[in-house]
Amino acid sequence: MSEIQYKSSNGYSGTLFGKSSLIVYDLESVICFHTGSRKINTYEELVDFIEGYPDFEAKLERLWEDRLCL
Repeated sequence: MSEIQYKSSNGYSGTLFGKSSLIVYDLESVICFHTGSRKINTYEELVDFIEGYPDFEAKLERLWEDRLCL
């Protein structure tokens, strides 16, 4: 499988590569999310993921904050 890349107007970009890797870059091109296991495999799925990434990141932050408050 070749690399699939997408850059969003929201500032985030992503790359699918290998059989199961996904990297998301933030507005400053710093890796902010990396996984060696993924369910998405197409350009369209990558677009959907990257477009929704800011909401996903906000949910993760809220979960982390909630856990720290326990």
